Amino acid sequence: MATITMVICISLQGSGHNRCGLKINLNRFRDMKHFERFVVIIVVFLFTGGCDRKDDLFAAGPLSAHLVGTWILDKIVTPTRTLTGAQMGYSEKMVHRNEADGDVERIIRDDTLYARHICARNPAPISSKKHKTVLMSYRGGLNRFYKITKQSGKQDTLEASDYLPEIGGAADTVKYFYTNAMLL
Repeated sequence: MATITMVICISLQGSGHNRCGLKINLNRFRDMKHFERFVVIIVVFLFTGGCDRKDDLFAAGPLSAHLVGTWILDKIVTPTRTLTGAQMGYSEKMVHRNEADGDVERIIRDDTLYARHICARNPAPISSKKHKTVLMSYRGGLNRFYKITKQSGKQDTLEASDYLPEIGGAADTVKYFYTNAMLL
């Protein structure tokens, strides 16, 4: 009886090297049922083994879903200065939730509702998974640009523009930096 051998090669992503280290004698399978189970396990292993582990923190849902939660304003950066704590003159929370109207963002300053923005469904949020950025459009024609940062074991941070009629103008130079309140 001839021996049938299957060699599994794993390509190490980005290195240009292949690693062949698993040789399997296929004659050892008693019937097709065992072979099918083996093939399914190998296929699952190969498909999950090639995942980009750096993005695991962003794996669930669209990137805009990571805006949901309560965010505390830490600092404001303008072209001429950086404001933190008492220098800002107020404390601010941004609460982003899914409600009956859709996604709603509330800005709460000094424990008082300062603004309420309802996310527009058309145009839909524009996101870049590579850069971890989201451009949200709101009813009334305003837009806000976000950059989300997540690191395992650290608080999530959010860099945001002001609410602007268009992104990229002179008023787009002010940046707001938030920390996710869930991890405080």
